Parts: sequence; structure tokens; C-alpha cells
Amino acid sequence: LNTDPIKFLIIPKIIAGTIILPILVLISDIVGIFGGYLIAIYKIGFEYHSYINSTLKFLEYQDVLSGLIKAAVFGFIVTFIGCFYGFRTSGGASGVGVSATQAVVTSSILILLTNYIITGLLFVK
Repeated sequence: LNTDPIKFLIIPKIIAGTIILPILVLISDIVGIFGGYLIAIYKIGFEYHSYINSTLKFLEYQDVLSGLIKAAVFGFIVTFIGCFYGFRTSGGASGVGVSATQAVVTSSILILLTNYIITGLLFVK
């Protein structure tokens, strides 16, 4: 059909992964804070203003920003590696299993390495 698979298949997936993962991290941060609020208020018996003040006191902008930056980089890594191994897949169903395993292992190792590097770059004082 004379269509470019990179332009129509790979690039949209990489862009989507890079954009959506930080959004998911932000949503999970909000849900985690709200869940902590519910537990602190209804299970432990804290005062609601005490929880909110403590959360605002200890929540730092740099922590949230670094989490979102890391999420964007990790989203790029996961989608790029997934596309890379997906396009190299051959050998039927067993080849898909091998490619999926290789993609997960490679992505995990790259995420560990980039996490170390990004943390070093963002938190150097």
C-alpha cells in the first residue's frame, strides 16, 4: 500500500506512551493522597486539617516534577522497545512470546539505568 509503517504505526504509539504515562502517574499520585486522607481521617482518627497541612508541608514541587519527567522517559522507553521488538518478531506464536520476553527484560534494564541517571541529574545539589 506504500505506507510508511514508522510514520503510521510506531510514531503514534511512542507519542501516546510518552504523553499518557505521566498523566497516569499524576492520577495515581492524586488517588494515593486521597487514599491516605481517607485512612488518616477514618481509620486513624487524624483531624482533616492536620492531614492537609502536613501533606502540603511535605509535598515538594521537585518530587512531583521529577516523577512526571521520569514517567515520560519511561513511557518512551517502554513503547520504543516494544515497537522495536514487535517489528522484529518472526516465527509465529512462539516468536511473539520470545519477543515479548525480550522487550520486557530490555525495558526493565533500561528503566533501571535511566532512573539512576535521571535521579543523579535532577537531584544534584
